Amino acid sequence: MAYRGNRNVVQKAPSFLEYKSPTTLEMCDIVTYLVGDGDSNGPFGAKEAGQGPQLPVPPAIANAVYDAVGVRIDEVPVTPDKVLKAIRAKAKGQEGRYGPTKFPHCDMPAPIFVPTPAEGGDGKPIERVPAAARP
Repeated sequence: MAYRGNRNVVQKAPSFLEYKSPTTLEMCDIVTYLVGDGDSNGPFGAKEAGQGPQLPVPPAIANAVYDAVGVRIDEVPVTPDKVLKAIRAKAKGQEGRYGPTKFPHCDMPAPIFVPTPAEGGDGKPIERVPAAARP
């Protein structure tokens, strides 16, 4: 992600052609569990679009680099050039890290609270009462 002046956050790699996602050779084994009931909010009852299993892969690769050479890479894709820059910075006594040094401010909406079925929830959000106002 990159920040452009007073504009919103934009993608540095706008498509998977530039993104270079890990291939099956770099990914761990994934166990799939099929759930029989659909999600009424998803298109055609879909619960997942397919990227969920890929989410832990970039941090796993970055942590493997840290374990191997002792430097942190805080952006993807992790490339040899970024690793080398972090190693050189560490050799000069600087922090052995490569990646953004600050992040743009992004206003976040107020969180919604949806109790789990174990908490008596029915999948619908509730108004959360502040702890000080609870009996």
